[in-house]
Amino acid sequence: MRCGVAVCVLHRPTHAGLAVLMVGVAGVMGCAGPSRDATAPTAAAARCRPEPTGPTTYAYATRPGSDPERTSLDVHLPAGCGSAPVVLWVHGGGWRRGDKAAGTVARKAAWAGSLGAALVAVNYRLSTPGAGVAWPDHGEDVADAVAWVQRQGRSVGLDPTGLTMVGHSAGAHLVAIVGTDPALLADAGATPGAVDCVVALDFSFDLATAPARALIQNAFGTDPAVLAAASPTVQVERNGAPDARFLIGTRGGPRRVAEARDFVDLIDRRGGSAELVVANPYDHNQISRQLGAPDEELITPPTTRFVESCLPT
Repeated sequence: MRCGVAVCVLHRPTHAGLAVLMVGVAGVMGCAGPSRDATAPTAAAARCRPEPTGPTTYAYATRPGSDPERTSLDVHLPAGCGSAPVVLWVHGGGWRRGDKAAGTVARKAAWAGSLGAALVAVNYRLSTPGAGVAWPDHGEDVADAVAWVQRQGRSVGLDPTGLTMVGHSAGAHLVAIVGTDPALLADAGATPGAVDCVVALDFSFDLATAPARALIQNAFGTDPAVLAAASPTVQVERNGAPDARFLIGTRGGPRRVAEARDFVDLIDRRGGSAELVVANPYDHNQISRQLGAPDEELITPPTTRFVESCLPT
């Protein structure tokens, strides 16, 4: 079920006991209409922020039978005045675990803030046992989050133009597939070309040959047609160069680096723009964990330069 444009604002406690905002669709989430607080996000967006604010949680979609937390996002706004450009973060976890607030999200929010950007950290439905969640559910969720930023972003302090997606592991797959399969964003109601840039950290882009076979089978099944449709490599082969510019971060042995280079070369051959960063000797988790770390030299500087070139001026 897609979200509409009318919003209602609901308060709920976080684990820390602080109140945050959950924004959903009037009617879909059982709201009779705009509440007295419905103008609060717009008023907040108009004020200057002497310090970074957030995270503030909003619902970007409603899925019957699913935990609302799985289709929510956290907005971390930087200090400053007016709307902030968006770095949309998608976590990893093999499509079956992970959370928008886990790991080094605070570090990533500070890094984005140093660029004058907001970090929007996205949850999506997970293929946990018995959940009934399988592809394309994960991709549709991320596409819906992008559409929500376009539709509602300005009311909560976000500038939806020049959006950059960043993901790690399974999240790298999700930002890459949303950036290469135009049908996902179109079906979500997002404006074509909604995503300007994609940073995908450490994943293989052809699911038919990628490692982690058990995780892929759990989330996607074994149908070759499904695996092909969910593979960024196949989408570029079918659709041509993506509208978005890509930065691919990888590490590991020669085969893994070669696979990442092949994806970059494919985008370039089709007339797109892609860059490769090899962050050895980092392991799979370090390439994400170290992004934004003080004095880090392998992944943060090239990613910072790339994202800076993507942000609206």
